[in-house]
Amino acid sequence: MPSSTAPEVSVSTVAATATSTGHHMLKIEGYKHLKDIHRNGSCFESCRFEAAGHTWKICCYPNGNRRDAAGCISLFLARDDDEDKEGESAGVVHAEFRFALVYPRSRLLPWPPYAKSTTCTYPSPNSSWGFPGFITVKGLENTGFLKDDCFTVRCDITVVEKSAVKDELVKAADMERLGMLCKCKDDLCKRHHRA
Repeated sequence: MPSSTAPEVSVSTVAATATSTGHHMLKIEGYKHLKDIHRNGSCFESCRFEAAGHTWKICCYPNGNRRDAAGCISLFLARDDDEDKEGESAGVVHAEFRFALVYPRSRLLPWPPYAKSTTCTYPSPNSSWGFPGFITVKGLENTGFLKDDCFTVRCDITVVEKSAVKDELVKAADMERLGMLCKCKDDLCKRHHRA
């Protein structure tokens, strides 16, 4: 038989929140020479930069980072925090990041910017994530992103943290608002029923 009074229930809330964001631009000049110097599996790196509360660098493989990515440009975002740093920076970091090719200022092109994004977990200060096949070499060379043997990549980073909070005892009206009350009258139902 359904209860005639609303049950007392405590509620926990788990939320993922963006705690900080940052951006970095990497301009690659002399692309053809860099492509000749860095064969498949070989990369060049940006300088270290601070963004979203951490230190990072961008790794670019102009001929792909591995054999099955040959013919592509591979882009990775490497976490480069100091290993001896204590506190939050030393632990696991959950991040969302986006790489986007940037049009040269003098070009007004009809197609949208080329971009890829992902959400990932950096388990340690020297870990990296990215895109082995960010864009094909032909794709880059046949678009308006490459001008005067240069192209630019923008990196947007958001660090995400999760938190768990125990709310105070909630009433039936709060439970209904949270979608936690059931309207059925079946006493076999295991959910909380509206009074």
